[in-house]
Amino acid sequence: MKTILLVVAALMLALCLNAQTLMHYWNFNTGAPGTDQNWTLPIMAATGSGQLTHTFTEAYSFTGTTINGVAGESNGGSFAPRGGIDMVNNGAHFTLSVPSTGFENIVLTYPTRRTSSGFHTQEIQYSTDGTTWQPKETVDISGYENNWVSTQLVTVDFTGIAGVDNNPNFKIRIILTGATSAVGNNRFDNIQVVASNQGATAPVQFSPLPGVYSSPMHVTLASATSGAVIYYTTNGTDPTLSSPQYASPIPVSSTTTIKAMAKAPSLDASQITSGAYIFPVSVSNVAQLRAQTPGDGTVYQITGPVILTFKQTFRNQKYVQDNAAGVLIDDTAGVITTNYNVGDAIVGLTGTIARYNNMLQLTPVANPGPPASTGNGVFVPVVTIQQVNGNIEMYQSRLVRINNAHFVGASGAFANGTNYNLEDASGTIVFRSTFYDVDYIGTDIPTGNFSLVSIVNQFNQTPQLTARNLADWGAVDNDDYVANPNQTELLGNYPNPFNPKTTIEFNAAKSEPAQITIYNLKGQAVKHFTIDSPAKGINKVTWDGKNDNGIDVASGTYLFRLRSGSYSSTKKMIMMK
Repeated sequence: MKTILLVVAALMLALCLNAQTLMHYWNFNTGAPGTDQNWTLPIMAATGSGQLTHTFTEAYSFTGTTINGVAGESNGGSFAPRGGIDMVNNGAHFTLSVPSTGFENIVLTYPTRRTSSGFHTQEIQYSTDGTTWQPKETVDISGYENNWVSTQLVTVDFTGIAGVDNNPNFKIRIILTGATSAVGNNRFDNIQVVASNQGATAPVQFSPLPGVYSSPMHVTLASATSGAVIYYTTNGTDPTLSSPQYASPIPVSSTTTIKAMAKAPSLDASQITSGAYIFPVSVSNVAQLRAQTPGDGTVYQITGPVILTFKQTFRNQKYVQDNAAGVLIDDTAGVITTNYNVGDAIVGLTGTIARYNNMLQLTPVANPGPPASTGNGVFVPVVTIQQVNGNIEMYQSRLVRINNAHFVGASGAFANGTNYNLEDASGTIVFRSTFYDVDYIGTDIPTGNFSLVSIVNQFNQTPQLTARNLADWGAVDNDDYVANPNQTELLGNYPNPFNPKTTIEFNAAKSEPAQITIYNLKGQAVKHFTIDSPAKGINKVTWDGKNDNGIDVASGTYLFRLRSGSYSSTKKMIMMK
């Protein structure tokens, strides 16, 4: 819970910053130097009167980002100091002249990144007279990626520091150290210095802090300014002086966003403070999550563990699954800050769900915290391509194994973002090299038959398989029964758990009568299905949770049995209302 509260507190701070005035802003989109040429000094702010100067012998421009950008920001250049020959730039700095006349509560923010041999320390200093410097804080970026990542947003708050407010001579200095090569560099873009108008009412503070909760509470609002009146809303709109006045703690028992501002006599109103109190709907596993309605904004929390099977820096995406289902985490905001590794068990994954090109995605709203365990394996079902094509929803975002497969019409080396036709005895599917930083890109496309472990993706109506690494390829398993697509088999049901409908799927070796019977745990048959002439291959039967008399059955565990010729198999499913 502590980690979640810290994340939401940081989000709350970001909301407060968005409500402040943008005093000075550099996006480095104008005046970018040519290749291996330094910026012309001073670099003027795109907004405000600020100026940037530096002492680096090499400070070039590379591709920038839109992270921390203002509305309509384009992806232009960046400010990129390098180590320089003999690392002469270790200890060099750049200075921001940022007059704060008429403002207070000054906050500096900027996204940054580093190459593996770039500067690993950024020391922030400040000056109130323009000549003498005081230390503020030091940021260790040794673990930062060589990518623009939203979690690599540095925030430096000067609120309450004597002499900073309403000062025409205020300056900020950032000193870089730790480069280990001439070309090792840090990049900076969209540097913002924001503030509130001087003399404004102190912003509203919430207690308890916004976050993810399971029990109802009362939220207290307060402003440090004596005599301030607080105005608030709970419907998502911004408060005004006509909004309800705060008089007593606000009861909160369901997901609610509180927005509040304070106004004291003879002072300007405070900036708006916003905080989300989230009461997620609990689901026990990924299959139950996938049974919910996507796109309606409901926040869900998976109470059981999910295992990380793959991650990539693109959109901070992660694939997780349990033994029954999988889901793709799409985390463009970088909400999940824990550095999970493949095989880690994550408990308490919380977020909303929606579909993008028919892929179900979870957008997290809180960081789940440290892994519950590490080094875990997952159940990888052995399937045919026909089974994946025929039931993409069951396998989406899960690891599956295809045996006795081969590429058709493909030669040369694997290239990024390319579709290849993969075939086994049951059919053909698209294999796509979706993941850009994996070790098989540039290696020879294998010939002949092989086994393949891969993640099941979907693009619109097209199922796709994607390998994670070279280790996902294996030798042919000639003894595996799924090499024969003509074997009768009860495959399972989806979703599971379900409410109120589920689809039972089986493979028929030939068109002979089949019976599916559903039993309660007392062994009593509650529903019968007879399929007189099933199609060869995949067949589906949908159960609506009613017995043979059309009456809804109770929640609980049920067994379903397939009989076809001499074949008989029974599996378990759970109805949760």
